[in-house]
Parts: sequence; structure tokens; C-alpha cells
Amino acid sequence: MKSRNDEMTQRVLMLLKIDANNLFNRIKSRKSEYLEIFALRRTREHFPMIFDNRYEDTSLENLVSCSTELITTLDQFYTPVEEMKWYLFKTEDMPNTVEDFIDRKIRKMERLLATLNLYLDAELGIQNDEPTTIDQPLFIDQAEPVENLFSTELEDDNSQDT
Repeated sequence: MKSRNDEMTQRVLMLLKIDANNLFNRIKSRKSEYLEIFALRRTREHFPMIFDNRYEDTSLENLVSCSTELITTLDQFYTPVEEMKWYLFKTEDMPNTVEDFIDRKIRKMERLLATLNLYLDAELGIQNDEPTTIDQPLFIDQAEPVENLFSTELEDDNSQDT
């Protein structure tokens, strides 16, 4: 199945897919580490490294080519991430209560990520029986800097494509 999106939109979609999958993998796989640091040291300094994501920095111009369903699904996935981040930065709960909260959010995020991957695969023109997930970091061709794809300003030659 061939995608109807131009190359720049395809790149943005792929970066969003990589970002969502890597974010979820960090939150899930490093849970015991970041919760242990939080419980023992009562510090929150390490949370930005866990919750850092490109979606927060994505401009609206980069999302205008996405379907409304995809935009809604992106928002549904990133909302529990923001809720988790807020909770961890503000909570005074005991470690077991914090872990229970995180476990509930991870289960919810896992379902939302599966849905998000389905929508992203459809937008990317990937036709699979199962959605593609990204368990390992992908390497992006360094000929084109990643930062340019999420810039807040559209460059002159890119604005002609929209």
C-alpha cells in the first residue's frame, strides 16, 4: 500500500512513531530504576530523561498533514504520559502507591500505543496484519538533521508542498 503523503510528512510520521515507541519503552523498561531512585533519594531530577519526547516540541505545522483520527490518537497516547509526569513531579505518595499508579498508566499507554501504531502505519502506508513497533532505537540518516523536521517554522521550500 502506497502512502498518499509527501516525503516530508512521511518523515514526520516516522519520527512520531519512533518517538512514541521509544518513550513507552523507556517508561516501561526503566520503571524499577526510576522508581527506586525516587523512593530512596526522593529526588525528581531523573524524570526529564525518562519523559523527554519530541511530540511536546512538535509544531502545529508539522501535524496539519495528519488525519484528524491520527491527531486525536496522538493526543490520547501522550495525555497519560503528561499525567504520569505531573503526578511524579508533584506527588507525596508512598512508593507502593506511586508504583501502582505507574502500573495502571503503563497498561493504559500500552493499549493506546497499539492503536497509535495502527493509525501511524495506515498513514505511512504500511500494510501489516500486526502493527509495527520499535523495540530498538532506529538510526536516521544524518544527511538530513532530525531537528529540522520538528522546527517551529516551515522553511520556504517546504511550505510550497503543503
